[in-house]
Amino acid sequence: MALGILALFAGRARAFEKAGILDGVDFRFICADWALLKEKINALVILSRPPGAPGGKKTVRLALDFPADAFKAAAGPAGMRASLGIEPGETKRFAFKGLLALDKVDPGKHPFKLSISVGEGVPEVSRFEVETIRGPLVPRGLLSILVPALLSLLAIPAFVLFLRRRGEPGGWRIVKDAEIDEPEEAWWEMEEPAGEPEGEGRP
Repeated sequence: MALGILALFAGRARAFEKAGILDGVDFRFICADWALLKEKINALVILSRPPGAPGGKKTVRLALDFPADAFKAAAGPAGMRASLGIEPGETKRFAFKGLLALDKVDPGKHPFKLSISVGEGVPEVSRFEVETIRGPLVPRGLLSILVPALLSLLAIPAFVLFLRRRGEPGGWRIVKDAEIDEPEEAWWEMEEPAGEPEGEGRP
């Protein structure tokens, strides 16, 4: 029930995700496809190469383009460009951090573009949209108060039931030590030893 309450107020959780292989380099891109106004989002790129892959070290170039009228990068436009060297058997992660959704633009969908290239090859381009919304119906500060309060209200009936059960006569009685009977004598100790066999007569 507690999880249901959290899910009711937590809102939606969605993301744009794409995976592929480019010139022997496996890549995976993950980015939230919605953002609250005046809130920041991040985009993650995961690169990997299998052990023993041919070609030695390769350079992967990343670029994330976004509408400057709707979003602002914390590190500026230069922070949306990166170049990573990756060897066979390595896995590297890079995050485009601090994309702030500006509140001066009305809520709506905005185009984004991710470009990935290996060496001097042709870049792989992925286009997607990020939707901006006003925010949750319940502010986060109020949510931190409502959730514990609701959980406390749900716990009250269980607490009252516990007190009623303990308030009944004998509800707090202590279990006495059980009386343990003396163990019975083992059957092999109860049997009398058999007599020695009579000697056979000699001719």
